[in-house]
Amino acid sequence: MPTLGTNIKCVCPGYLDISAKTGCSQQSERRFTLTFYNTTVQKDIFRMSEDPIISGIDWQQVTAGRVKYTFHLKSVQQWGYQLRYEGTNLIVSFRHPPHTRSLTTGMIEQPLSGIKILLDPGHGGIDTGAQTPSGYREKDVNLIVARLLEAELTNRGATVYLTRSDDKYLSLNDRVAIIDRIEPVIALSIHYNYIPEGADAQRNQGVEIFWYHHQSRGLASSLHDYIVNQMRRPSKGVDWKNLALARPTIAPSVLLELGFMSHPEELNWIIDPSQQQRLSVTLADGIAEWFRSVQ
Repeated sequence: MPTLGTNIKCVCPGYLDISAKTGCSQQSERRFTLTFYNTTVQKDIFRMSEDPIISGIDWQQVTAGRVKYTFHLKSVQQWGYQLRYEGTNLIVSFRHPPHTRSLTTGMIEQPLSGIKILLDPGHGGIDTGAQTPSGYREKDVNLIVARLLEAELTNRGATVYLTRSDDKYLSLNDRVAIIDRIEPVIALSIHYNYIPEGADAQRNQGVEIFWYHHQSRGLASSLHDYIVNQMRRPSKGVDWKNLALARPTIAPSVLLELGFMSHPEELNWIIDPSQQQRLSVTLADGIAEWFRSVQ
């Protein structure tokens, strides 16, 4: 699994707001940027651990009170990061790529051996999520599919964690805290969509996957395309959105909307046990395929 093995210690005056909302930390291909406010470039100190995943660091005095630091990474795919202060020292920890190994146990191939995956069945307890007039509740379907997917991923060698394994309420903060504590290689939040009463339910169906940080974009696109192509499902696209379960920085994290419970025909597909099983197999295969593609 990825390890937080590359630490960069920055001894800098001033203030860095590391909240994702401010946009002070930013990712792109092979680049990670931090912006400091109320500071100027001085004799900043950078100390890196052994075997760093970055190739270099640049800094620029953008304005009189704003400094930008750019970290150049060796890999296009980023695997997560943490920012924290120790006194006046800012510790930036980048996660190393996972050490995947495909094993065969008996007649079963295990392409995800050594991979830690977190699944978040959306809603739960008093929070039912979407609910159809016929009584089907999103929280129940989310949990069913998550448990089926857990079994499929485990069969492929992954170590799987669920934010909830029964019908209990968890706040968004609770779920994010679990992701930060577990430090999975990837995190998937499982949901189903619903169009409010009065809208045209017949015109809205299909799979939609959301990402927030650049490190999650490839995973979102790959899973979306795999589900749509393998299961011949309609597509609602792959979109950037500021969602709590897509914002964790510790690992690539995406939120999956796997269909619309408000669409009559799609609801029949959503609640069909055989199709739920088929979806879990497709998702597990899609995850394994994505890991193969980024090695």
